[in-house]
Amino acid sequence: MHAQMTLFRLLPVAALLALAACGAGERGSDEPEGGSGQGEAEETVYQGALTVLENEEHGPQLAGVVAQSYPPQGGGLDVAGWDWAAVEHEEAAGTRWGTYLVTGTFDGEALVLTEEPVPAGEIDMADYPHLEHTEPPAPEPAEELSDAELQGIVDDLAERFPAVVNSGRPDTEHGVARIDATLVTPELESYAAEQYPEGAVVFASMLKQVP
Repeated sequence: MHAQMTLFRLLPVAALLALAACGAGERGSDEPEGGSGQGEAEETVYQGALTVLENEEHGPQLAGVVAQSYPPQGGGLDVAGWDWAAVEHEEAAGTRWGTYLVTGTFDGEALVLTEEPVPAGEIDMADYPHLEHTEPPAPEPAEELSDAELQGIVDDLAERFPAVVNSGRPDTEHGVARIDATLVTPELESYAAEQYPEGAVVFASMLKQVP
């Protein structure tokens, strides 16, 4: 038995600054020195329909790839705030899993849930057109790379970012390495930009920005 795998709204975080009772233009007693009067940095909210799996080796994780075994095997990006008691799921041999619509922010290490997960069977994916899988267009790469070099990029990213990189392949027609990821994290994106020629890597993310 297996679980099917079918991922940015800006969420403002307001910062209220106290104003001096004597009038505008003076810093209030509760406002920190040097305060600019602007709000805190906004967080990006992601959403996607993925398998969440926990076994004896790791806690709840988003499994971008699930082995077709029973119980299924897989893992990847940690999910913070997950509660199996709050969702319907399957369980066997120390493994718990299910497929859900998940929504949250990325704190640098895990997806932090901002909404309750919804079992995939209870949603109509037509209501979430932003989650439809489409292959991103390939840019014109700055350098022409061989198939072996493109495969080397795929292998390198898969080895360095196992929690988020699910698979990849050389796109020989366009001369780029296509990477399928659970989430294209800032670390992953910046590493690729620093290590490889411009336009050599094309990412596809399962977790997408909520519009």
